[in-house]
Amino acid sequence: RLMLSLTICVKAEEVCVLSFVYEDMTLLPAVWLTENNLNSLGYNNFSKEDPRKIRFQERTTLRVAVEHWEPHIRVEKVDDQIHIYGPMANLLRALGDALNFNYTLVRPPDGAWGAPDSNGVWNGMIGMVKRNEADLAMGPFGITEARAKVVEFSQPILIDYFRILVKRGSAKPNPWGFFNPLGPLVWVGLLLSLLLVCVGLWLFVFFGPGMREWSISSKITYAFKQTWDQFANLCQQTMVYSPDEMPLRMLVSVWLMTVLVIMRSYSGALTSLLAVRQIPIKINTLRDLIQAKEYGVIFETSTALTAYMGMAESGVFAEMEKENKKGRCQFLKANELFDAAFNLVRSQDYALLVEESTIRKIMSDDFSVTERCDFYMAKQTYFPLIFCIIGRKGMSLMPSINFRIQSLVEHNLYSEWIGKELQNETACLRAPTSITVNEPYNMTGLWGVFMVLFMGLFVSFVTFVGELVVHFLHQRETLTMIEELQANSNKIRHFHKTVLMKHR
Repeated sequence: RLMLSLTICVKAEEVCVLSFVYEDMTLLPAVWLTENNLNSLGYNNFSKEDPRKIRFQERTTLRVAVEHWEPHIRVEKVDDQIHIYGPMANLLRALGDALNFNYTLVRPPDGAWGAPDSNGVWNGMIGMVKRNEADLAMGPFGITEARAKVVEFSQPILIDYFRILVKRGSAKPNPWGFFNPLGPLVWVGLLLSLLLVCVGLWLFVFFGPGMREWSISSKITYAFKQTWDQFANLCQQTMVYSPDEMPLRMLVSVWLMTVLVIMRSYSGALTSLLAVRQIPIKINTLRDLIQAKEYGVIFETSTALTAYMGMAESGVFAEMEKENKKGRCQFLKANELFDAAFNLVRSQDYALLVEESTIRKIMSDDFSVTERCDFYMAKQTYFPLIFCIIGRKGMSLMPSINFRIQSLVEHNLYSEWIGKELQNETACLRAPTSITVNEPYNMTGLWGVFMVLFMGLFVSFVTFVGELVVHFLHQRETLTMIEELQANSNKIRHFHKTVLMKHR
């Protein structure tokens, strides 16, 4: 992994030498690039002329393409005049003053940044610059290989990542939350321990010394009583039948200690869970979003990400493209993203996949208006991009633009401008995932407990009815047998009387 990068450029006619030092401190072979290639990658500060002196001798007007993308730039149209505000507007004014040019603002008809269609025709602001309909485009634009072939990128302004924005879940009481104090493995271990103790009791009752003279029915009755007592201990009830045999006492004592520790832990954790409600989080990664079929997905149209998705052949982006072909995705203009966030994402099952700076702006504006944190930004970051402004290929003014941008970034001015647009961004970035409640519980949070109670009562009722039926059938069978015995007895007496009368 590249830990330290050292770039050495020696201007010698048309050739520059780049060498990179890696973590193991071995010098990799040099990469030879022509000046044209360096220009396409943004390394075009290496000019024979001092970039600080490159500027228009006379005041010139340039055509600059802009489109709304907060927090970087706000575009408003007033009386058929386009006005811009924000960090990119500050940057454009600084460049205009330094390089002695005015500018005319133009907007792309499709409101897009730019991507090629199936015929290789570029749309958006990149298409305008490529077709010489604009001299500069503010963007900022993420650098990709395909874009670098048609326009010229400036020095990097910032690095941004794509992330996922969804609505924040509500802390609703969980009716089955009384199972949560213990994990699934603990519940399984507890039930297996109870089963093991019961098996030990039954083995001792049937094969232990001092109990061999008992009848089978007595052993079964005693074993059932002891088993029921161990279940009662688990439910924190008192024992009815205390065993007299020392081995049984030792076994029950160990079981009681185990139950004491587990149930005390359960009681304390249950109290905490009833007082603190967790806010559920379903989406934290792209994989989570793909698997959550109930969520719609919103992208900005004609971006580097959407272009890459269309070309991806494997991986998570290829899977997302498959979801797009199923009609699950929507593609909106940059100036429509905020309305989608506040209307669709906030109230419905939609996820917005945009740059982190955009998400921070949405969350900041939302908190400024509502004083609530209605959105959640997923933890995973993906598809990092270096963002720049762009100009026409071979633009002679680009070295001077790069020098000014580099100086501006080194002095952290652009970050300061972005920070002014995100006044309340930190209010919701670390919003709590749990809240403490001081209110009485209602049936919404406790109907699961009553469901268990009613199920137990139903099983008890069915068992009771079964016992009555068995008792009735047994009693009926007994009465039938008695009637048959009485009938047979009458027949025998009648037979005896007949025999005696014959003998007389």
